[in-house]
Amino acid sequence: MKPWIIRSSSFVLTASLLLPAAQAYAQTPAAATGKIVAANPADSTLLAAASKVKLSKEAALTLAAKVVPTSGLTLTNVSFRSSDSWRAFPEWSFSWTKKDSKNEQTLLSYSVSIHANTGELTSYSYYDQSSSNLPYAKRVSYEDARTAAEQFLKKHNPGKAAETRLYLRETPEQKTPLNADASYTFRFVRVVDDVLFPDNGADITVNGSGVVNQFSLSWNEVKFEKPDQAISLEEAEKLFQEQADPQLAYLLPWNRSGSEKNSVSLAYNNPFAFYIDAKSGKALNTSSLTPRSELKEPVAVSSKPLSPRRSGGVLSQDEAGKWAEKTFDLANYELRSANYNERDYQANRAIWNLEYAQKGKEGDGYVFVSFDAVTGDIYSYSKDRPVRKDGEKSGKTADAKKLTEAAMETVRKWTPTSAHQLFLLDRGESEAEVEPYNSDRFRISFERYIDGVAAASGSAYLTYDSETGELLSYNADFGGETYPTKVPKHLSAEEAVQSWWKESEAEAVYALEPLSEEDNKKVQNQPSYIPKRTAKLVYRVTATPFEQPYYLDATSGEWHSTASGKAINLHRQAPLDLKDHPAEKELLLMYEYDALSLEDGKILPQKPITRGEMIEMLMISLNQGQQYPVYSAERKATYSDVANGSRFFSAVEGAVDRGLLDKNASALNPDQAITRDELADMIVRALGYNKLTDYPGMFQSSFTDIANAKHRASIIIATAMGIVPAEKTTFAPQAAVSRADAAITFTRFLEKRGTPESLSAALRD
Repeated sequence: MKPWIIRSSSFVLTASLLLPAAQAYAQTPAAATGKIVAANPADSTLLAAASKVKLSKEAALTLAAKVVPTSGLTLTNVSFRSSDSWRAFPEWSFSWTKKDSKNEQTLLSYSVSIHANTGELTSYSYYDQSSSNLPYAKRVSYEDARTAAEQFLKKHNPGKAAETRLYLRETPEQKTPLNADASYTFRFVRVVDDVLFPDNGADITVNGSGVVNQFSLSWNEVKFEKPDQAISLEEAEKLFQEQADPQLAYLLPWNRSGSEKNSVSLAYNNPFAFYIDAKSGKALNTSSLTPRSELKEPVAVSSKPLSPRRSGGVLSQDEAGKWAEKTFDLANYELRSANYNERDYQANRAIWNLEYAQKGKEGDGYVFVSFDAVTGDIYSYSKDRPVRKDGEKSGKTADAKKLTEAAMETVRKWTPTSAHQLFLLDRGESEAEVEPYNSDRFRISFERYIDGVAAASGSAYLTYDSETGELLSYNADFGGETYPTKVPKHLSAEEAVQSWWKESEAEAVYALEPLSEEDNKKVQNQPSYIPKRTAKLVYRVTATPFEQPYYLDATSGEWHSTASGKAINLHRQAPLDLKDHPAEKELLLMYEYDALSLEDGKILPQKPITRGEMIEMLMISLNQGQQYPVYSAERKATYSDVANGSRFFSAVEGAVDRGLLDKNASALNPDQAITRDELADMIVRALGYNKLTDYPGMFQSSFTDIANAKHRASIIIATAMGIVPAEKTTFAPQAAVSRADAAITFTRFLEKRGTPESLSAALRD
């Protein structure tokens, strides 16, 4: 849904707000071929708002219709959006559609928005149902898509094309798509005095056919503050390295599976996540643009481990209720519901969740508590308290320092077994912070550390009434990950800084200064209010872009995926033995998706491909470039030689679930070479044609060596469709498949899948 349909400063017009049909057609010849849908009378408020802009509806429609080939389309919606704090310019928006006359299914649609003062194109979207039938072999390349994006911007918004620059530093190199309907996205960033302003720009998406299907412009009226004397880039680079903040932390990659699922990694994240003020050279926080204060040592809630609140077995429901009443003031409440979880989703522990309702006031007040069913530690507490209205406020404010002391005592009392791992972080003048958009409440937060290192999960925060100091909510969250008994030997902070710096690049940019507290209030209360914005000249550092987040493994010094925890190569080495090879393009595709790895810098085209490698590549293609789903530790291995935790486990189990493999076999032998017979069967299963192989008698073939082949029908189908290469009269079903032949087969599979005519031709032949 478009944002202008739901915001309060937006007004939707139906076609009745256009001129009478005949008059409209006369004034907007470009739209004359489109039909106008009858609708309700216009809203006077909207007309008043629209009357303040320079372009009339009719003039904007004329411009919009130049972007859209309106012949055969119906103009179905017109809307106007006035300027507001979210979008600082007014715009007219128009939608056209073409539907199937039989079932009313949308075949084609366009949406266009025009700046209501300048006439510039501000947004555009295009949908064509037939684009989903694009053959894989006819998809456009990244380079062609980039050219299409650049030409679209120059043609339809030449002014902004001249004021922007295609920015690729933050965009990882896009892989070759494995699906025809893949798309490419490009970001054109606003440039002011040859300095980037990343907050503004144009985003363009190009589909697999090479057609732009999305365009969006973000642009503010901004005062750019440039200092008379700015530090140089070289000076900024030196300051970044001097003021870098390398912090050790434990991370838990979210896609780890098997025995390593709950195993943490010791890591250094990017230590350059701050700005340098181009005028003063001081380090700035990226969100507030305020000077970054020197970090102080966090304060432990408890200097030593504390005893649990209770010992013994699991609390029964009756015991749990008494335990809650012992801990909290529940005299005016009665139990409404009780829920027991034997295994809490986060930390694999037994939990009681109890909800209480205020007596005699149904639905008016509640208390919710959650605690460990064995230790009695409190994990959650919340009490209903409506936000005060302005007239109800006394003007008094609770002492933040006293609240902080009370919070630490509450943690020690309520969650003692974890109190020694929770630390209060320095927050400047006051540890207590006002909750966003709610000045009636203070929040005090604690973070979890293990032996002085930030934990992968774990925190506690308490919310207090800012006037009375009453505790309104308590939350303590801890994951079930495991940690080493002591911090492993690791890289020094200086070594981490140097490793990250090798993958970093500093640049000058304008950063949009945040709104003042006064402007924030006006934005919330006055949707049409447009604050004056300013931008500050700063230096920032961007790291080498990659297809997924990554971290520096502090123990090995390697780069690892934040998703899987596996080692990654930020700079893919080009194979030494592929130049001018007949299957160069196909082999590079498999190497690009890590289905093939280099050996001494070589891809070895004639080396037999293993069963596991081929399964992995097929599953990657069937899952849009990923090996999902990732199976949990509870997933029982189908084959005795592909255990949970194996490189091929997820791919193999996914292949079993999709019917690509025989799940009744005891072993798979993933490291053995796959035979041509097996490859043909796997391809036919991946195409979804395996049911046809139940009728082998219907297939005739000129191959002289497949009479006794296990998968004779699959061989005939796969070769007749032109997927598996073969000689004219021999197939060699038991022969191993070279990497080159596997790559060719895989590419042909991508081209043929989803094209029933290929199968029809094969069956006819």
